[in-house]
This record gives sequence, C-alpha cells and structure tokens, in this order.
Amino acid sequence: MWLWGCLAPHPPIIVPEVGRGREREASVTLKGMQGLAERLRDRKPEVLLVLSPHAPFGDGLMFVDALGFEGGLQKFGVGGTLFEASGGCDASHDLVDFLKSSIPVPRWGTGTFQLDHASVVPLTWFHKAWGNLPRLVLANPIGLGLQAAFSLGKLLSEFRDFRRWALLASGDLSHRVTPEAPAGYHPDGARFDALVMDSIRRNDAQALLDLDPAFVDRAGECGLRSALTLLGLAGKDPIEVLSYEAPFGVGYGTALWECPGNTENKNGAKLPGLARASIRHYLETGRRLVADEVKNLYPGHELWEARQACFVSLKNRTDGSLRGCIGTLEPICPSLGEEILQNAISSATRDPRFEPVTLSELPGITVSVDVLGSPERISGPESLDPRRYGVIVEKGNRRGVLLPDLEGIDNVEEQLAVASRKAGLPGPDGADLWRFTVDRHLENGKQ
Repeated sequence: MWLWGCLAPHPPIIVPEVGRGREREASVTLKGMQGLAERLRDRKPEVLLVLSPHAPFGDGLMFVDALGFEGGLQKFGVGGTLFEASGGCDASHDLVDFLKSSIPVPRWGTGTFQLDHASVVPLTWFHKAWGNLPRLVLANPIGLGLQAAFSLGKLLSEFRDFRRWALLASGDLSHRVTPEAPAGYHPDGARFDALVMDSIRRNDAQALLDLDPAFVDRAGECGLRSALTLLGLAGKDPIEVLSYEAPFGVGYGTALWECPGNTENKNGAKLPGLARASIRHYLETGRRLVADEVKNLYPGHELWEARQACFVSLKNRTDGSLRGCIGTLEPICPSLGEEILQNAISSATRDPRFEPVTLSELPGITVSVDVLGSPERISGPESLDPRRYGVIVEKGNRRGVLLPDLEGIDNVEEQLAVASRKAGLPGPDGADLWRFTVDRHLENGKQ
C-alpha cells in the first residue's frame, strides 16, 4: 500500500555539517526539504523504497539487498555515522518477484551497506522528522531507459502489499545551469530543468519521454529517471512542487505526491500487517508492541475502539503448510487491534504443534487474520457448511475449534471429525455444537 512518493535533491552542501553556513545559499531548497519532512512527519511508512542514481548500478533496476544500512558523509568532511536503518530484505524480495517479469531486476546481497550521498542527504531530513528510519529498500534506476523508468512507476502503483510503502526518488536535475556550475555551463541545462519541473507540476510525462537523448546528455542530469518513476507512480493524481532553484549551477527540485484517501482502510491488508509487525517486533526485541505505538501506522475505529475475537494464522509461503495458529473465541483484550497484537505473538511462539518461529524464517511466512463473529449454538450437523462456518465441538471441559474454508476440509463430516480430534474426543456424538462466521484478511489485501 503506497502512502506517498517524493522527488528530493541530494547536494551534500545543504546538510549543515557539510555546508557550515553555505547551506543558507540554498535557502529555497532548505525550505522545500523542511516542508517535505514536516508534511510527512506523521506519515512514516513501514518500508521506504529509495531510488538513488549513485547506488551500485547494473542493467535495469539494480537492488542492494542489505541486512542494514549506515548513512554518513565522510567523503564530505563529516566524521562518524549520521544514522542507521534496517534493510527490508523480505519486502525487497517481494517487490523483485513482482517486477521481474517486466523489467530486469539484478540484485546484490550484502551485510551492512554504506549508503551513497544521494541516499544519505534526503534521508537526514526524514531521520530528524521521524526519530528513526523505517526499513529501507535501495535500488538504482540508472540502468533503465526513460520509458522503462516511467513504466516502473506504473508497475509500482499496481504493487499490492500488506506493508505501508513510500517512495524517495532522489535526483538532482541539470548540473550545467549557470556558468559557475561544476560540470560546465550549457544553455540546455536551464531548459531541461524547466521542462522537468513543468512536467511534474502538470503531471504529464510525455514531454520528458519525447526528449532527444542528445539534449538530455547536454543537460548533464542524474534525476530524470527518478522523476519519471514518481510520475508513473502518481498516475493521474496531482504532484505538488515544493521548491526549485539552482544556487550552485545545479538544479534542485523537491516535489510530493500523496496517495489520495485512506485506502488501506478499505481492505483488510492492514490487519495481517499489524500482526506481522507485532511478530517482527517481538522477535527482534523480546518486547510486545502496545497499542499507542502502532495506532498511527494502523488507524481505524474498527481496530482500536471495537472488541472482537480473532485468530492469527501463519503458513509457509512456499507450500502453504500451517506454521502456527492461535486465537480467541471471545474477545479478551480492550480492542481488536490489541487482540491481534497478542494472538500474533502466540501464533508465532506458543503453538504447541510447532517450534517457535525465528526472525530469519519470518520472510518465508504469510500471515492471515480471521475476525470472528459471535458463536451460535446449533442443533446438529445439518446447520453446518465448512466453507461458510467455523465449528466448535464442546463436551465437558473439552473443546475443539476449526476455522471455515480450510484446504482439505470438503464436507461437514470431515470438519466435525477434525474438530473432535482437537477436543480429544472420538467424535461429535453427545457434544454441543456451535458455528461461527469469520471475516478473513489476507496479506494480499483480499478478503
């Protein structure tokens, strides 16, 4: 689920530790970046896709699959590390799997990766706004043609994922705008920048797709593919230009697209997303997430103000086999969201049928959440339908529960037999029967 996308410049001089006063010469860009960070202060994604033209590159869209990232500007006289961020390898793999049939997506895996300045400069603003960075997916679009870069944005807009994503499209414009430009002056530099910024304001990529390659080469740019990807992602939605200037002979443009509406509330993808976040946080820290830590990322009255029971199910991504399933028949927490947070951890670590899930195993597991309706007592098997209803078989202090619409359960007899075995009973004879409905939420957003 996409939250927003932005175009951001990357001159190290605008970072005060590098500029040492000279950053004020780019006051328009500073204002644009400050405005961008402020606008996004409360819209931190789970995964940030960073397109950097100075990252390792290859044919197509080159991904750097790192376990962690460090951001520094040592080459520009700043000692130490400015920030650290976790790698989003599982998210990167999912995105690569989605893109690989349409564009080349070479990948380079590593442990901790030192980010390039085109990534570090804009990320410093987000780091200050958010306090810490989300998981990063880093890729370089330089290996794409102009049409392919625009098509990449369109493909991204069609990418459906349970996580909340955002795009940081890093790129400077012409490096040859004025006579003092470090790459030398050419009159096509200013013309190029005007075309790019006008295309972004009008959200019309065609003029950029029609550019003569020789004209682009004379402009000496590094951000055209980043801008085209943002245009493709935004579709017909407006993109707001926050700033443009060329104070050192290099064009710096800042722009923001925000996905209209709170579309994640219109499907169930956020429920398994919340469950996965709970599991990941617990496996990483040994501490449980609490509601106040995640309400902004997973908003909704139905999550935090209503009480409902739920089951959280884990399955192996490769073969669909069960990896854990724990739930409640009646709500025991103050809200559905807290019920999910608790049951997710139990599914991953306390299902007696399985060993606890490990952090390295988590990317290979899919998560689903079944929100239960109130159980209804029935007179006999004739009131059951294994596709529509779950069943509770209860006798004395023994109780077996089976969710509806499970693979391998094709009729009522099989459903009752399995539920009875879970209760430790030879069969349903003499037992009380209950049925219930569920609202099933899968990570692909389907229900």
